[in-house]
Order: sequence, then structure tokens, then C-alpha cells
Amino acid sequence: MKKFSLSLRLALVFSLMTSIPLIGANAATDAKILTLKSVGQSRLLQGPILGGSTSAFFERLLDNPAKIEALKQMDLGLDRFPGGSDANFYNWRTGLIKIQEYPDSSPYVRFWAKAAANIARGNPDGIKMEQYMAFSRQIGAQVIFVPNLESSSIAEQVEWLKHLAGNGLVPQRIELGNEFWVAMGNDPESLARWSDAPSSMRTMKQYLDALKPYLPANAKTAVQAAASGFSVHRNPRARFWQRIEKWDDDLRPEPWFDAVTLHLYPRLSDVLGEPQAGLTPPTRENALPRLKAMMAQVDDGVERILRGIERRLPGKEIWITEWNSRGANAATQRGADVEPLSPSMEMLLAARMVLVHLRHASVTASLFFMYDFRPKNPFSMFIADGMGGYAPVPTAAALKWLNKAANGGGSFQRVVQDGAKPIGGEGVVPQSYFAVEGGLFQSKDRTTLILENVSTDVFLLDPTTLIPNKRPSTIEFMSMPDLVRTDKLSARIEHQNFTGRITITPFSVTRVVWE
Repeated sequence: MKKFSLSLRLALVFSLMTSIPLIGANAATDAKILTLKSVGQSRLLQGPILGGSTSAFFERLLDNPAKIEALKQMDLGLDRFPGGSDANFYNWRTGLIKIQEYPDSSPYVRFWAKAAANIARGNPDGIKMEQYMAFSRQIGAQVIFVPNLESSSIAEQVEWLKHLAGNGLVPQRIELGNEFWVAMGNDPESLARWSDAPSSMRTMKQYLDALKPYLPANAKTAVQAAASGFSVHRNPRARFWQRIEKWDDDLRPEPWFDAVTLHLYPRLSDVLGEPQAGLTPPTRENALPRLKAMMAQVDDGVERILRGIERRLPGKEIWITEWNSRGANAATQRGADVEPLSPSMEMLLAARMVLVHLRHASVTASLFFMYDFRPKNPFSMFIADGMGGYAPVPTAAALKWLNKAANGGGSFQRVVQDGAKPIGGEGVVPQSYFAVEGGLFQSKDRTTLILENVSTDVFLLDPTTLIPNKRPSTIEFMSMPDLVRTDKLSARIEHQNFTGRITITPFSVTRVVWE
């Protein structure tokens, strides 16, 4: 009799204890033969593509060897400095964030003013580009640079670039500010500066023209798209939605910029049309419906946005400089709020979102938000291992596999289950996804298959159907059939010995390597 892994046996036990049907009592005999087929054309993987934001301003990171080592092990190809909204108020001379608060300032500006004060108290010396570039080199990442176009003059930013250029520290990728389409949450001061896309583009170009003499010869610059269509359950009469829809409508593929940025944060309350869904934990009754709705959004929903940008801005690269699939409201749920998705769901959704990004040759940067070590922070991606180091949570472990496969160059080919039908997400708009989806990554020295199974089925895969006459050197997987369990633990990675076929367990991400 074939011996199945501990995760598979645990899945059977879990299915008997809960109302979520995971795998049946005859799992060992019901395993299905899995045949994978290629979909679409393969794409080249040129330069690092996958990376993430770090929490350098919010915790001691740059001088912590254990945290640096944990990030180095993530194989991040890209990171970002000074960051997102904080970059719009970063003072390069002090290394700190300075925000002028007014009586009529928006709640979002007030939030950042408070955050800036806390950052200054915790790290009064600030963080300079010189320090961050050294840190990035230690973890193996290239910096995407975000100059301050909101609260700093052109002349002051030119002085910063002169200083950086004199020390050989100007990065190749330049992101011209952060989320001007938000205008810092309908803040009067920000709205006056970034009233609409055309005038904002003119301002960005004025800064760029002044900075160009100090940029590397191969520098690329990006402007901003709002991804207004990503939210599927919105009030079309609300002024904010009208503003960002018009922002996107007004974008044109002008020759002076190379790329456009997107920030993608799928929210459970949005995709289900239930305002409270993002504020309550997963249960035996709602876990599977939540996973299906979110999976359809990070697959079909992201696909729809990327295709729309490609049509609107042909020939431009797409830099997804922020994304996270935890399902909560990234702007408001930053503390000890209840998480609406379990670690199992977050792992599966994050892996799928990266696979969707990689389908598109136009996507040349994808940065997860964010790699945090603070145990009570919802963005925490690491667990203290009790030996002075840090271990990744399942989401981080899955992203590590993808980073390692994608950032070394070569090619990517999308694969799905042959003969499978898309699964409807059952959210407020009709969207779907394939239960079994993966990517085949080929580079000079190895071939890697990253495959996820978002179903209750057990599959058997013959790897010679992908790479004939060669045995896999590594087979490892994370299977998390308990969709309800919410405690945050380090990733439990299991290994299989190759015996002719690879077992693909329910609700899992599997990594197969041929070297």
C-alpha cells in the first residue's frame, strides 16, 4: 500500500472533525492522475522581478544580523526606499519623515504624522540611502528609488540626486512618487498639488527633467496608475471612486516614462459585497466561500487589471510595487485587528497572485508588502525560532520558492491541469480560477516547478511528462488543509522521496527541482 505523508493523513483527520469537506475516507484510492498542460507563451525572466517592502522605519532591521540573514534567505530581487506614502514626506538630509499637519488634514495624513513622530522617537538618527543601499546589498536586493515629489522642492531633490550620484548610489529604477491618485486620502493640501492625472503627470515630468542628469544611463522611470477597476463593489457616485477612475482614463503612453506602477490589495469585504467580512475571522461555514471568492479575485481580477493596463499603455512595463492578499483593508487594519483569512488561505492566495503576475511579460517588478518581523503586526512574515534566528511563515516560505525560481533569469511557462474547468468564485462579480495552477521555471542550471492545489483532491503527477529522462533532485511541499486555523506558526515544509510519481496534497504548494 502506498504510504502518504503526514500532511495527507492530517488532512483526513481534519475532514472528519469539521464541516469542511477536505479529502474523503478513500483518499488513498481516490488519488487522481494529474496531467499538466502549458497555457500561453513562455516569457523571459530578465533581471530580478520579485521582491518586497521591508519594515526598516518601523523596527530595528538594518543593524540586526538575524533579521538580515532571514531576509537574505528569501532571495528577494527588489526592495524599495524610502517606501510608499512615507516617501512623499521623506527628508533626505535627516533620514526622517516630516509631515506638516493642519486643522483640516485628512485622517490619513494625521495617521502618517503620528507615525512619523513615532519613527523619530524610535530612531532619531533616521535612515539614509547610504545605509539602506548597504542593507539591500547584504540581502541581495536592488532598490527601487522613490524620490519625494510631494513635500520637497525640485531643487532639493536635485541636491539629493547630486549627492547620491557622487557616491555611485542612484538606483536604476525610479518610481516618481507614491499614490498621488489617493492624494493622501482626500487631504486638501495633497489634492491641491495632485488634482488630476494630466497636471500630476506634468509635475512628475518637471521633477524628472531636473533629475535626469544624475540618473544612470540605463535608468527607467515609472508613473502611477490607480487600478480603479480592481475594486468590484464600489459606489460609482462616490467622489473618490470618480477621481481614481478618471485618473486611469486620463493616462496616456507618453514617451518620457518607461513604466507604470500598480498597488493591488484585494479586500474580502469588497469581493463578497459584505462590509463586515473583512472584520471577522474564518469559520467552518465561511472559510471555503471566502477562499474561493478571494482566489477568483487574485486570479481573474488581477488578470483583468493587467490586461487593461496593457491595452491602455502599450509598450510600458508594469511595476506592481505594492501588493498583499491578506484580504483586510490595508489602509485601516494595521494593528491587532482580527484577520479575515487563515495562514493557509494567505499562503495559497499569495502564491497564486505571483503566478498571475508572472504570466505577463509586461510585469517586470512585483513587490510583496511587506516583510515584517514584529510578532503582533498583521504583516509579520517571520517567527522567532528560539535559537536567535527567524523562520518564515507559510506565505513567506511560498514566496521564497517563487523568488528563487524567478529571480535567477531564464523563462517562465504557465501550467494548469489538463481538462480542468475553471471554478467560480461566487463573489459579487463572476470571476474564476483553476484549482491546480503552477509555473515551470527554466534557467541555466535548473528547472523548477511551483504548483499549487487549491482543492480537496489528491493528485499523482508523473514528472517525466514535464522533464523526460531526468529524476527530480528535490520534492518539497506545504500542505495546509485546515482553512480555519488562525494561529501564526512557522512554515512546515515536508519532503518526498521520488518513487516514480509525486503526490500533490490538498490545499498545498509544491516545489519540484531538477538539477
